Amino acid sequence: MPRMLRTIVKDIVLTDPQCEIVAETPGQSNLGPQLQETPADVIILAVADPDDEPDRFAALLALHPAARIIAITSAGKRALLYDLRPHVTHMNELSPATLLFAIRQSPAGLARAT
Repeated sequence: MPRMLRTIVKDIVLTDPQCEIVAETPGQSNLGPQLQETPADVIILAVADPDDEPDRFAALLALHPAARIIAITSAGKRALLYDLRPHVTHMNELSPATLLFAIRQSPAGLARAT
């Protein structure tokens, strides 16, 4: 994730007292071992080209079924939410409000909101 985008996302997350950053990892290849060591409810990733493919992160979600993954474009304008359900939730225009909404909502709550 570009440094500026990472800083913006961290600043947004840290504005919410219910959110805590538990770990950072330099790349997606380190996610499995990092999640074994430090479990997380939400994983935020930068991706070059997010797509609607529901099983893009299926292997990771199968190992960590309670986790949700927010994939943000490297430009920071779009994001997709992946969870173990076979679907992808479009978050429309990425903003601090939509990012925090996705982090706070349970998967069932997001299903009702979409």
